Amino acid sequence: MGWFGKSDYQPRGKHCYVTGGTQGLGKALAESLVKQGAHVTAVARDVEKGKRVEAELRALAQPHQTINFISSDLTDAESSAASLQKSSEHFDGQAPDYYFLCAGFSRPKYMVDSSLEDFKSGFDGTYWVSAWTAQAAVKLMVKQRKIGKIVFVSSFLGYTTFAGYTNYSPGKYALRGLADSLRSEMLLHDISVHIFMPCGIQGPGLEAENKDKPAVTHKIEEGDTPIPPEESAKALETGLKKGYYQITDNIVADFARLRSNGGVPSNNFFADTFYLLVSSVGIPIWRMTADAAVRSGRKAVRAEYEAKGVYDNPAK
Repeated sequence: MGWFGKSDYQPRGKHCYVTGGTQGLGKALAESLVKQGAHVTAVARDVEKGKRVEAELRALAQPHQTINFISSDLTDAESSAASLQKSSEHFDGQAPDYYFLCAGFSRPKYMVDSSLEDFKSGFDGTYWVSAWTAQAAVKLMVKQRKIGKIVFVSSFLGYTTFAGYTNYSPGKYALRGLADSLRSEMLLHDISVHIFMPCGIQGPGLEAENKDKPAVTHKIEEGDTPIPPEESAKALETGLKKGYYQITDNIVADFARLRSNGGVPSNNFFADTFYLLVSSVGIPIWRMTADAAVRSGRKAVRAEYEAKGVYDNPAK
């Protein structure tokens, strides 16, 4: 949105699609969205938990609000696309307006102790679990000329990382790359893309993560204080209301955001300090010029898609 952008975040009356919506951050967000008058589809794998959360959300909703739960394996491309299609059936086939991609898990382990399956499932549970839904979402939204928002959830460990997270951080870094490129690309279609970079969040996910977490990883994190999911959800929505692209829930994450080389050793302290100062002004200016170039290509891209028959409806 640039330095002078204005937010249009308003959940009331919108169809919000929340992956990982049955626990932790996802559930807290779903509850907040329902209270604000949104229609909510919560997506997760556990059917029993999902039905229970669906009932809880309906108890918070007004009669006119549509609340649904869909069970899905979001690490699978076909299942992800089918779930999104199913959610749209309650809205005359129209794609959801807002997507909150909260699904995922962390199983910290040293690489030496990781099996091939551990390594693969780590990327499935941090990257593909969101990337497949994002791809299905943009294809459907562009086809229907839908204006909306896609919100990825990465992590502080997508800025900087340390021992124990070789199965987790690569996917969270990759989400930043996907979100950064998709944010630029979706300027062609007036779809907003955001990414949330939270620190530790209390809940079942963190409890499962801590069961087998290496001692060194625990030691590095001993000064961290995980926050309740409701507090993290509030930080995310506050960032959306302010129109932020990269959103954090902790000042430490803001420090990492501004120095997102992750605190690795610098090449030359004095030169790198100078580069950081210059880049603090220069890079945002470059980004604005790049965004302007993308926007200038909207007409040609939309004409091409019109000719290919990508859109459901002709241009107005």
